[in-house]
Amino acid sequence: MSRLLGSAWTGAIRYEFLMAARRKVVWLAVLPLLAIGLLLQMLSPESAEPHTAAARVGAWSLTMNLLVVVGLGVALADRFTGTTRRGLNELLLATPSRLAARMLGSLAGSLAAALAPVAVTMVVVGVVFTLTSGDVSTLGWAVIAFCTVNVPSALLLTTFAATLGLVLPMAVVRMTAVAGWFWATLLSTSIVPIPTITGTLLSPLGDYVAGGWLHTPTLWAGEGAFAAPAPSFTTAAVNLLLVVAMSAVLFTASCALARRRL
Repeated sequence: MSRLLGSAWTGAIRYEFLMAARRKVVWLAVLPLLAIGLLLQMLSPESAEPHTAAARVGAWSLTMNLLVVVGLGVALADRFTGTTRRGLNELLLATPSRLAARMLGSLAGSLAAALAPVAVTMVVVGVVFTLTSGDVSTLGWAVIAFCTVNVPSALLLTTFAATLGLVLPMAVVRMTAVAGWFWATLLSTSIVPIPTITGTLLSPLGDYVAGGWLHTPTLWAGEGAFAAPAPSFTTAAVNLLLVVAMSAVLFTASCALARRRL
């Protein structure tokens, strides 16, 4: 039975990866934002300020988060609705796979496809910096930055959007995902006097991880109105754990909502 469940889960990941890779909406939402992010980062005079390999690739990973991740939330907002709207409920329920496993496979597979351009970009950045600086550790830091800064942020926003997609019209979900992302990552209380989690340990921007682990100059970390200590190794770990925990809570809620729709 465990083998069947494992096969069903990996099969869902492969299927959803291929389906997401073939969807034009994914590339229309991700690639233009990726191009803008690349252009801004290359033209920014601050891109040359970090002097260490980790800090330089960390700055690139933050730029990817600021612009590209929101495109993932828009493109993948319908990932969980497919488990209840394809007319295959009875067939799926007859298989040994569980609903949670199918939904997790759907999330993981589609997210892997949508994040592939970001992963390639970070690897290329690492290779270029390695060749220009001679520091062979840069490529490794680029991979670490992608895994610890980009992946958790994309996971949280995608799970948030996909969960909302189970209860709200898709147009409303996508607008809410965009607004929620910028509220949580860019709308600092030092600019707009409204409650926000930007700059706090709850923000999914990756600012704490980039600043605390990669020593990248931070954007807002530590400048929030509450729960905003200075970036450090410990606060970066706390921030990462909170982002992953929020993703897990949302996924659990989405499974409960999906069961009610069956």
